[in-house]
Amino acid sequence: MYASVQRTALRAAFWTLWLSSFVRKPHGRGVKALLINEGEVLFVRHTYGPREWELPGGGARKREDLVNALRRELREELEIGFADADATMIGVFAGPGRWSGVDVGYFRVELADRNLTPDPIEIAQVAWFDPMAPPLPLGWHARRALDRHREAVASA
Repeated sequence: MYASVQRTALRAAFWTLWLSSFVRKPHGRGVKALLINEGEVLFVRHTYGPREWELPGGGARKREDLVNALRRELREELEIGFADADATMIGVFAGPGRWSGVDVGYFRVELADRNLTPDPIEIAQVAWFDPMAPPLPLGWHARRALDRHREAVASA
């Protein structure tokens, strides 16, 4: 029951932020991780927001650098850690439309194994996919990170 209340609170917070974005343009920073193991990418569906497949990640706190924000978010959402050498920045991009005031750092993180424990409050589903055949519907952040990943692979 407690988990159900927490999921409901997350959904309410998400939709409140989304609705408030029509009144005041959001600003801030966030992170997303393209987690890769054996050539496949981990996608998640959150318990809140649109039911699209996305990448794990979230907001960065004030004065928190992006790598530490990524480390915290991956620990909170999936109970995984990574070595600094395993994380490569793909880029930092502004969000779309009215979210253009939110800068999101995208990282590629090589995982040695697939051992993870999704937080049932925040994560509804996880699945590994070939980056050339991602799941649908695919969220905006996941599309952006996959495009950058494909560009990097093609130029290598």
